[in-house]
Amino acid sequence: QISKLRFFISLVLDQKVDRSKENLGIMALPNLETKFVAANTLIGLERPQQLVLRNLEIEKKEKKLKELRHKYFTAKTRKEKLQHQKQDKKLREEIAKLLINDGWKDAVAKQIANFDLYDQNATADFFDPEWMFGITDGFDVVIGNPPYIRQEDLKPIKPILEKQKYAVYNSTSDIYTYFYEKGWQVLNNTGHLTFITSNKWMRAKYGEKLRKFFKEKTLLKQIIDFGGHKVFESATVDTNILLFQKNTDVRYSRENGNPEILSIQSDFSNNIDIAEYFRQNAITMKQSNLDERCFTFGDEAVMKLKAKIEKAGVPLKDWDVRIYRGIVTGFNEAFIIDNDTKEGLCKEDPKSIEVLKPILRGRDISRYGYKWAGLWVIATFPTLKFNINNYPAIKRHLLSFGKERLEQIGNPGTRKKTGNKWFETQDNIAYYPEFEKEKIVWQRVTKTSMFCFADKGIYIHDSMAFLTAKNLKYLLALLNSKVVNKYFEFIAHQYGSTGFLCSNQYVEQLPIPKISEDQQQPFIDLVDKIVEITIDFLKNILEQMAKENKSTSFSRSDLLNTIR
Repeated sequence: QISKLRFFISLVLDQKVDRSKENLGIMALPNLETKFVAANTLIGLERPQQLVLRNLEIEKKEKKLKELRHKYFTAKTRKEKLQHQKQDKKLREEIAKLLINDGWKDAVAKQIANFDLYDQNATADFFDPEWMFGITDGFDVVIGNPPYIRQEDLKPIKPILEKQKYAVYNSTSDIYTYFYEKGWQVLNNTGHLTFITSNKWMRAKYGEKLRKFFKEKTLLKQIIDFGGHKVFESATVDTNILLFQKNTDVRYSRENGNPEILSIQSDFSNNIDIAEYFRQNAITMKQSNLDERCFTFGDEAVMKLKAKIEKAGVPLKDWDVRIYRGIVTGFNEAFIIDNDTKEGLCKEDPKSIEVLKPILRGRDISRYGYKWAGLWVIATFPTLKFNINNYPAIKRHLLSFGKERLEQIGNPGTRKKTGNKWFETQDNIAYYPEFEKEKIVWQRVTKTSMFCFADKGIYIHDSMAFLTAKNLKYLLALLNSKVVNKYFEFIAHQYGSTGFLCSNQYVEQLPIPKISEDQQQPFIDLVDKIVEITIDFLKNILEQMAKENKSTSFSRSDLLNTIR
């Protein structure tokens, strides 16, 4: 209704007044019912695959239907419009019967017969340009702002999406990715599409098929990455605008694709003319230089630097390493306790210590070193199959938060739905033995790469991730280097001013040079010295603060300010 109103306003403003003509030369507004539909864009009609030749009678009636709707567009009387609507319905029913005889499923034929363009409150559970608009060769332009629905909320419709056989289908994709391919499908051979969506497809793992699709099936024209700049007041995602022309010749795209790329910088504000800003700041890249693994934007020098780093190293995933996420409890207030609470539980029941493990949070680490805040996690991992009745003090503590709140059933006021018990952590943590090894840990969202060495038996909160390997100290030296921090900027998803996402999918791509153990030794020696100095430095700072403030309790900001 809003779209139709907008078009009516445009048509009115376009009228030219001529006082010498009847009605001042102003034409009557057309009937737009046949030009707008509300439909499930992602779902197409299920056409018979074996059908080669079409029934000529169907084509005749389709043509008649198209002519009828063209007449309806300019019909001027209510009587005339009602007559056209009646004929339209009759034709749809006749076409549906012919389709069934031609091998179409009854349910699909009924979809066509029941779709009523003239019902202003109707919606269709499918979208088909031919049956809805009589368009068989595609649209010239597709414009959209597709919905943003996280893949976790798409579970009920994932089988339906998979059945549509989208080339970009991925079980972890957000829904907007499918709209790109659907838009491409309904374009004519030289048509253009422009969407504004989340920018996560550029670097997220789930976007790899979409990036490949863009490179091979489209001629990319323009990409504006807004990064952390807020485009919509209520939006919680970073945004991009993409413009492409439909193309099915991979070689042509590779040789002729030269998209203009603009990455919005901190100097941009909503008061600035974005068209002028684009003209002044956009760069031109070769479409062939865009990497399917992630779209990195930059001039020739940036792309050469990226290639040089990649050539010098081997992706971390190809080393003998194991990368894991930290512990997800689903209710940190209950499962993460301070030292006083831990002492009380152990005093009440000494067996409690069996399920209590020291835990680090993101705020507790710095580059190379960490300062444990005296926190413990109740490590009732489902994979360990604990009997909570054997730990009465732990059970009493957890129940003090309310059993209903601890349930993992997905209802309001409970934890996420899982198959786990009320006293267990949200994730199974089948990799729990890895916590008993020395490891490298890092924050998953950070402004600068910051990797830290953690001792055996230290457990990790889910705001962080960690890896275990044989070459820990050598890896730590490289991971904390400026080179790796720069490479993160090339491949990781940006969170505006917050920093970038250091999730496993990006860390495993980091290229680390493979050298002999003898060559690694100087790096290891340096790391040992840095760790020792870091520990002594933090210790001295804390002692100094305690002496000056006559207190042993400090906030993180106090500590950082003193260090500065």
